[in-house]
Amino acid sequence: MNSVLKSISVIFLIILQIVGAGNSFSSGKPEPIDNTDGGDPFIVEDGGNTYYMFTTGGGIDIRKISAFDDAKTVESKTVYWAGNDGIEGEIWAPEIHRIGEKWYIVACAKFREDSVPKGTMPERNSDEPHSDYYRYGFVLESKTEEIFGEYEFKSRLAPDGLNNIDGTYLEKDGRLYYVCSAYVDVAHQCLYIAEMENPYTLKTDENGRNNAVMISRPQRSWEKHGWWVNEGPAVLYRNDKVYIVYSASGYSSGEYCMGMLTLRGKDVMKKSSWRKSPNKIFGKGNGLYHTGHCSFLYRENGDVYMVYHATDEPDFSAKRRCTYIKKLGFAGDYPLFNK
Repeated sequence: MNSVLKSISVIFLIILQIVGAGNSFSSGKPEPIDNTDGGDPFIVEDGGNTYYMFTTGGGIDIRKISAFDDAKTVESKTVYWAGNDGIEGEIWAPEIHRIGEKWYIVACAKFREDSVPKGTMPERNSDEPHSDYYRYGFVLESKTEEIFGEYEFKSRLAPDGLNNIDGTYLEKDGRLYYVCSAYVDVAHQCLYIAEMENPYTLKTDENGRNNAVMISRPQRSWEKHGWWVNEGPAVLYRNDKVYIVYSASGYSSGEYCMGMLTLRGKDVMKKSSWRKSPNKIFGKGNGLYHTGHCSFLYRENGDVYMVYHATDEPDFSAKRRCTYIKKLGFAGDYPLFNK
């Protein structure tokens, strides 16, 4: 195929994805790799083994599973429990990342109101009580290089004092960043990014500010069903390209879906560097509903899989959120979620 035809083919595949607006083209209803009631799944491979995490609420478990596409538990270890370090409960969205010689677990939780400052939630009436004021990210660090070893609480993450959930890491040009969903108001969540000194410390300026930058807020109709939401950011790398896939609309609205930001500039800390997809890039379809909160698994053979949760019933209250995986296609370096 000559270069002109190849370019036309790539453009066609990208347009096909945009027009598809999140409906899967694959035939047949996907099967979950895990039927456990959970959500916010994360899978990583290390040393020939596969490890799996998801939201349990009361703690953080690391599960060694049979394979990346079979979540049968081989061994499990609880590495953290609610009730410690000022955390009251509702521990959500744990992720585990190897950075340097250590493993870092980043998650979020509701903290006791007497243990932490009240979050800023800038557009809300500060005198009105609400538990979302006390939701923050936090980080655990492994004491050794072993993923199944012991972990210790290192820090609470609150960029510019923002109460936030669903934190993850972004690495670019030798620098580390914290990306999260921060509360601008109750039932209104936006994506923020802040630079880090290390995996558990946010970088500050001479005034002690983190200078967190909002890079996305709900603007399009598919981001506003139920309530206005941008949450669950997941960073996708492809050669020198960087994307952030995120979840949009209320998780129980029936229209929970995923959108994508593409890094178009060099500075990840500038909102203008990020371009939002005009339509959702993945959503309900093929008998699945409430699809969202993904992460990405990079296999040694170069394959990239999206790990996400969904239900197989339209009524959110009637069915568990189960874990599914989907192999991604690419048009050049552009990810195709519906190929």
